[in-house]
Amino acid sequence: MSKRIVMGLMGVALVISGLAGCGKTSEASQNKALNVTIPSELQTADPNKATDAYSFYMMKQTTEGLYRLNNQGKVVPGMATKVVKPTNHGKTYTFNLRHNAKWSNGDTVTAQDFVTSFRRQVDPTTKAQYANRFASFLNYAAVQSGKKQPSALGVKALGRYKLQVTLSKMNPSFNYEAATEYLPVNRRLVKKYGSKYGTNANRVAANGPYVLKNWNGTKTSWRYVKNTKYYGAKSVKLKRINVQVTKDASTAEKLFASGKVQETQISGTTIAGVANNAKLKSQMRKTLTTAVTLQYFNPKSKLGANADFRKAANVALDREQLTKKVNQDGSKPLLNLVAKGVTTDPNNGKDFAVSTGNYTKHNDALAKRLWAKAKKALGGGSQSITLLTNDSDGTKNVAEYIQSQWQKDMPGLTVHITSLPLQQQISRMFKQNFDVSMFGWTGDEPDPTTDLDLFMKGNSINFGNYVDTKYNRLMTKASTETNAKQRMTLLKQANRRAMQVGIFNPIYQQSSVSLVSKKVGGIHYSTYSVSAQYRYAYWK
Repeated sequence: MSKRIVMGLMGVALVISGLAGCGKTSEASQNKALNVTIPSELQTADPNKATDAYSFYMMKQTTEGLYRLNNQGKVVPGMATKVVKPTNHGKTYTFNLRHNAKWSNGDTVTAQDFVTSFRRQVDPTTKAQYANRFASFLNYAAVQSGKKQPSALGVKALGRYKLQVTLSKMNPSFNYEAATEYLPVNRRLVKKYGSKYGTNANRVAANGPYVLKNWNGTKTSWRYVKNTKYYGAKSVKLKRINVQVTKDASTAEKLFASGKVQETQISGTTIAGVANNAKLKSQMRKTLTTAVTLQYFNPKSKLGANADFRKAANVALDREQLTKKVNQDGSKPLLNLVAKGVTTDPNNGKDFAVSTGNYTKHNDALAKRLWAKAKKALGGGSQSITLLTNDSDGTKNVAEYIQSQWQKDMPGLTVHITSLPLQQQISRMFKQNFDVSMFGWTGDEPDPTTDLDLFMKGNSINFGNYVDTKYNRLMTKASTETNAKQRMTLLKQANRRAMQVGIFNPIYQQSSVSLVSKKVGGIHYSTYSVSAQYRYAYWK
């Protein structure tokens, strides 16, 4: 379940390509810093507590799991010496770790660092929002609920450099998760700092290509400095990357045009302006990703609990107009909970999202009828609802469009917009302090469950803890189905059921638009990966 909360309008999804054909690079160029921007602050440097994509952007530079993704997005060995084949009917993985893997503080990376991390994340006392990324591990549910000790989780060290993971059931996405989610922690520093591990750059160690520097937990700028202890340090060309948070797309474009940054993200009307500038247009890159923008209706709020209102809110939106006129970035309307391009339905050869069907067709007349029904059930009179969003430039534009559409098709409804920094929005959502929230969601697994797991009972992103028995039954059955065609049929049925319930309202499939300097080599974009791997970048 490699998934994270991102902006409603996603930041760039990057994978940096290899160095083939880059030619010679001077020592002066190698020492030159790369300057980049991202649209939001970091939440944490603790992999057990991260919930947002931007913290994971950072961790992809600093923290390496058992596997990693290469420049083509393929799973390759990371801390493990090879990609292993499971035993015990696909439920047991035994890894041998590199003997030359070091943390940036000089400590050796051992199997116990992974054991400590995995147990710590599932331990209910840690209060990790994403403990369920270990849901396939043996005894996960019992440990998470406090019925068993963390030591009962299906992970153990068989030696200093030997790790064994045991699952409760076969997990088709395990290799992707081992490359993106199952990250180690430096157990010595965890013991030293406890809950403060990863709260600033001085309270965390790196075992990846770069070390996090100059971040105090709240700063809007920081650095990645080459990790000389990293086993693959010789292949890392850039010695320093300077990062600054830039939420306004126009400001980001100006920084790039002036040469102050070499990679940045843009959105909305800024894209149209860049398209009219020949020099900037030649450095603009646009990629349709599998990340999605969704709304979640809090079932504990007055309007969110009303099924007719939720359905009216869905069909009131003209997603074609939204993506073409407001976003202007190549994003596409979502047909259902799953983005196009995630996977193919083996039953008919069609894209899974297309095979499921279009459940988001715009229909003003239907929206008005559903609203009239909802309004009657709510006692008539005027109604109001607050739409919670993050404070990025593009997201505000989308929120205002939704506000106008809802108020037009639902007379008597007042829509208020509350825009907060992403971390504050996330906090409000987990506290269930909202009516309806709009957020981005991304996963790097080619499987529909990357989105469908959201509505499962117990999933942390099912913010209002809404339980639909039929949906959970379909998803549970799919999780144990070994026949690919039958499994996809069950997942399609679950997708349709989620749309009928309407707690999640799919808005659009995100596109990433960035400006990349011609002076920088090797950068390209991936549908699945949402983090820049600067280990492959170089100056031309």
